[in-house]
Amino acid sequence: MTQNQNDELDDLLPEDLKGDIVPEINPEKLFDENEYSTIIIGSEGMTKKDTDNADAVTTIVSSKSSREEKDEALKHLKANNAQKFMLSAIDKTKNPIQKASIVAACWETGLDFSKDFLFFVHLINDSNFHVSFEAFTVIQEMDSEIDTDTLKQALAILKQSKESNVSVTDAILFIEQKLNAN
Repeated sequence: MTQNQNDELDDLLPEDLKGDIVPEINPEKLFDENEYSTIIIGSEGMTKKDTDNADAVTTIVSSKSSREEKDEALKHLKANNAQKFMLSAIDKTKNPIQKASIVAACWETGLDFSKDFLFFVHLINDSNFHVSFEAFTVIQEMDSEIDTDTLKQALAILKQSKESNVSVTDAILFIEQKLNAN
């Protein structure tokens, strides 16, 4: 908007709104991940429950949310048994810090993700340490027994890992202990 257009608009506005015209946005700033980030966690036709879950996940990944707001979001996700929704959000999230926050929410909610054991094993192989670490925490915190075949599959996945990090090494030891206990 040119200064002339801005002045013309300013003349049409009530006195209390003058000067509050939104400045032009620098397009380069929109693609700066430090300024803005986008998570696509839903689509048209989402149910009210999914919309509420999306709001909760957005609260969890927002650096501007307070601890209390995040705790309420975790309670909401747990009450909605939002496992499928959370897995979808993890899958669609590209920003590793946000992805790690959603993965952490999986164990923080106390929801049962034992049916998704291998999903988290694959995440342990993530190149981002935080995602890998939180995924390992999810499998450590699972209360349900994991069957021997799934544990063997998990071990094979981890041993083929191209990412050699502490989480992969610790997960291998953890799963080997579980196999020896069976």
